[in-house]
Amino acid sequence: MAETTHNPLPVRDEEPLRKETRWECFLDWVRTELVWYAGSFSFHLLGLSLLLLLPNFGGSPEQDGPAVLVSQAEEDVGKIERDTFDRVPPDGLDAIQSPDLVIDPTLPPPAPAAEADKDHDKSPLAPPDSGGTRFGTDGLGSGNGGAMVFGHGPAVPGVIGPGTGPGTGTKDGSGGTGFGGPQHGNRYDRARNFGVSVRSERAVNAALVWLANHQCYEGNWSLQHYTERCADKSCTGTGEVLADAGATALGLLPFLAAGQTHKAKGPYREHIRKGIAWLLRHQEPDGNLAKGATQMMYSHGLATIALSEAYGLTGDKQVGMAAQGAVNFILNAQNTADGGWRYNPRDPGDTSVVGWQLMALKSAHIAGLNVGGSVFSGTSKWLDAVAVRDGAEYAYQPGAGPSPTMTSVGLLCRQYLGAKRDNPMLTGGMSYLLSHLPDEGFPNVYYWYYATQVMHNMNGPEWDTWNRKIRDLLVRTQVRNTDRCSNGSWAPEKDPWGRQGGRLMTTSLATLTLEVYYRYLPLFKADTGGEER
Repeated sequence: MAETTHNPLPVRDEEPLRKETRWECFLDWVRTELVWYAGSFSFHLLGLSLLLLLPNFGGSPEQDGPAVLVSQAEEDVGKIERDTFDRVPPDGLDAIQSPDLVIDPTLPPPAPAAEADKDHDKSPLAPPDSGGTRFGTDGLGSGNGGAMVFGHGPAVPGVIGPGTGPGTGTKDGSGGTGFGGPQHGNRYDRARNFGVSVRSERAVNAALVWLANHQCYEGNWSLQHYTERCADKSCTGTGEVLADAGATALGLLPFLAAGQTHKAKGPYREHIRKGIAWLLRHQEPDGNLAKGATQMMYSHGLATIALSEAYGLTGDKQVGMAAQGAVNFILNAQNTADGGWRYNPRDPGDTSVVGWQLMALKSAHIAGLNVGGSVFSGTSKWLDAVAVRDGAEYAYQPGAGPSPTMTSVGLLCRQYLGAKRDNPMLTGGMSYLLSHLPDEGFPNVYYWYYATQVMHNMNGPEWDTWNRKIRDLLVRTQVRNTDRCSNGSWAPEKDPWGRQGGRLMTTSLATLTLEVYYRYLPLFKADTGGEER
């Protein structure tokens, strides 16, 4: 086999390696590395953006403790915007007036009570044999009905409104009215047959402006720090007592009494909403609303009244749940030995604290909450222990002497517990109160607040006498017609309770006293000879 010769392929001479320039290196990096880095960066940026957006889709996390108001669930109640607390201008005085009630804010102080016509007093004077101020029903109404007093046994329907309520014991209870009257129609028209006047309504409106302008930034009111938003130094008299929950209730109650709520349209809706939200935020799991107050049951009782009335006016379920928890706390705090309440749960009682707790239970009862039954027999036991002169007068604690202030508290408690109008305790007590008429030289707004309710419930010519005295005194002594920050308030310096409660307390109780005409209707219908309805 012949040998095959392979001709090798021609070989090119190898070119020497050339070093790349910097520009060529940069272009290579752009083609290979930069594209990858850019893609990775975009992907991670998109992922991070999605993670940040997830909380907004998932809703806010659940909070521990009492729930906040349904009406404000869309916002964080812990962050209060300061600009929502702009000062209410002077024309806020007319903000809740009906068109037919024209108020001149520069009107001078009222004439003496004898010149009732000049005071635009639409209530007729009641001669001694008339049975009292006309118990007209034109324009009156109740949103809820309900039993006004606890009574004994089944309660009859209220004076106005269809509601009924259960009682305890064996005797018939007295009917009454629920919350709701002030929020339907003109509150002035509703109240003028009970002794309200144009000037007293003007005083109420000025007080509401003052209260709105002295709400703290966090939504509460404070006895000690109400001057936080003062425009000048005219608001003297800060309280000594640590009781922010009680102070918040004192701030809220005059608005609620005027038919203003956190759900109804009105100039004070946000003030009320923030105040109620503050109470709910600070309620303890056991129902305690006192928020560290030095005298726990005072603050808790007042706050329970405020939540109960807010629930009764609006039907807000979360407010109702909080109010029911507060009621349960009161029931558990009663001293089972003497039937009373004092500063701390189950302390031996005193009449002053008993009055606030029973008023809280009454407000809860009207609102349709469960207040139990056995608690009232214990309260009657306490009242018997402090009764003087067959129950016509009352003392602070057993063995002490009676006083007008404690007598007014004791008599109101007796009315709530179902004592009839002709009961010697009430008729004798009414005579005692009339012998201690309001005196401008010796102001005592705590006494006036309770005694006015007692006399209003009794109705009749005695109520006319009391009303014309207290109404015109309060209108005359209110700080008015000034451009000072204190306009619309009442000074606390001469009041025996002024050091403890300060200007906020005196202003709140004075305002509530002037709102008695429409806050509750009288318990007893005087023009039927004392018959209860």
